[in-house]
Amino acid sequence: MSKGYRYLAALTALLLLLAGCRGMGGPGVDYDALVRQTLAREYSFTAEAAYSGTTATLQLTKTGEADLQADFTAPEALNGLSVTAAGEALTVRFRGMEVDLSAYAIPTQSLMTLVREVLTGEKSGKLTVEAEEDTVTASGSILLTTYQLVFDKETMALEKIVIPSVEGEATITDFRFLDEEP
Repeated sequence: MSKGYRYLAALTALLLLLAGCRGMGGPGVDYDALVRQTLAREYSFTAEAAYSGTTATLQLTKTGEADLQADFTAPEALNGLSVTAAGEALTVRFRGMEVDLSAYAIPTQSLMTLVREVLTGEKSGKLTVEAEEDTVTASGSILLTTYQLVFDKETMALEKIVIPSVEGEATITDFRFLDEEP
């Protein structure tokens, strides 16, 4: 093998090695695009959430582009509360009662409005995404407030939502994409 071929073979091997590293989460990964793709998918999770001094446990499911359903299980006073946001409609069910509202009839700083905007609102050009050792953090602002979304770097599962202006923080468990096997 001539000297030129050996250099070409070594260069090709190096390029293949570098390309393989990028595919495994190396420096070439576009985490900004991965965050947007994750938020665009359908998913569900359990959250331990704090909001303006109140703590609650809920199961949240996102379907479609902006449809959310939150089913509360704790504290006891909220157990059984179900809030569904679909399009511009908001349906609240609690202990056999059901109320339909316009999404515009509730305060912009309400938990459901903020969570819906954070998880489903338009993000084009509005997010700052930083990849750390084990996590990816997306920061942005909506409705006159800032927020952070923390994702597992390997799986892009959402781990935490933080909305400081309303003392809002949700720690997420059981995150799963609805289009994947359980």
